[in-house]
Amino acid sequence: MIKQGSIDRKRPNGYQYFNMLKSHLNNNLEQIFNGKIIYPRQLEIHLPGNNKIPCNFNCYHCQGRLLEKSLDNYEPKALKLLDSLEGRIPFVIYGGAYTEPLLNTHLVEFLELTKKHNSKYGIHTNGSLLEKLEKEENFLSTICQLADSSEDYISISLDAGNAESHCKTKRLKENFFDRIIDGLRTTVSIRGNSSSPSIRVCYLLNNTNSSKIEIENIIRIMQDIGVDSLRFSIPYDNYGKNISQVIKYKNTIEKKQDQKFREILESGIIDSSNHKPKIFYISPECQDVEKMNFQRCCYSYYQITLGADGYVYRCSSTATPSFKMNRLGKIPDNLDEFENLVRINHNPYFKPSTCIKSGARCNRIALEINLNMEKIFREMKND
Repeated sequence: MIKQGSIDRKRPNGYQYFNMLKSHLNNNLEQIFNGKIIYPRQLEIHLPGNNKIPCNFNCYHCQGRLLEKSLDNYEPKALKLLDSLEGRIPFVIYGGAYTEPLLNTHLVEFLELTKKHNSKYGIHTNGSLLEKLEKEENFLSTICQLADSSEDYISISLDAGNAESHCKTKRLKENFFDRIIDGLRTTVSIRGNSSSPSIRVCYLLNNTNSSKIEIENIIRIMQDIGVDSLRFSIPYDNYGKNISQVIKYKNTIEKKQDQKFREILESGIIDSSNHKPKIFYISPECQDVEKMNFQRCCYSYYQITLGADGYVYRCSSTATPSFKMNRLGKIPDNLDEFENLVRINHNPYFKPSTCIKSGARCNRIALEINLNMEKIFREMKND
């Protein structure tokens, strides 16, 4: 239990990415770049919206806002591929660099195949369609029934504590905030006393939504609903910008806001007598672009991505035609072709600087993994 009036700086187990990679590799990091095919911990699938539009929101902070947003009708191939994998990849995550997965009519089919083979699922959504899909298709009832572990989860990007700031933050003209709150209540109600799936809420802090009153309000709402976690963080700068712009954003936005938001979150607004949700803050230090000077990228052992444009990509951060250099090939419908792409992805000679020069960069997961592996590589070299 966290101290009364403070924010917990320790990330939950589901956010300790290097430890998660080590666990996936059975603590044998010598497997990395040993020439053998090793399936990654997770497959991220960016479903192509509703095949007409990628997303029904237009968030200013969306990391894919400046990128090309091509959509492809690849779902039949991907479903065959997922079935042929037979659980070889333990986690399948449904999100998007620029897409909203709940727009896609095939999402439940993908989730059913994921659980058929005993993999865990994750869903990253803006939450706007939760209530609507439950009424029309029993969507929430279905995902709660499919879940068999707290490692299955649904994560909602809320990013506001009231309807007004939600409209401003998401650049919307109508009130989706109350619909999302209703959807969260319904999800928790349907789940009942079970711990699966985990229900996570993310809150990206900005000048519009970060008053003490608004943060207190969202904490009270989330405690009342009974979600499992509430994560605060600062938006990453948009992808597609050159390195000098991103460094400027770091120095003028991230650093200043980091201090401001820490003070607010540690000023006594949290009632730790309520064990739910787990409330924590992830500092922008975890996404520091100036730390991305490592020589090799080991993220391929953690994740591989099916992009919304019909291609397999090295990682979720670069899954857009704007970063064609990170395409591994077209999405296949069979295991042999996919294994070849996994093998290509384990490339010790790939230079991470390629991404930086193209306006791409690591997400928090990749940065943490690569920084730790770089240290290990240096220690091995010195032995």
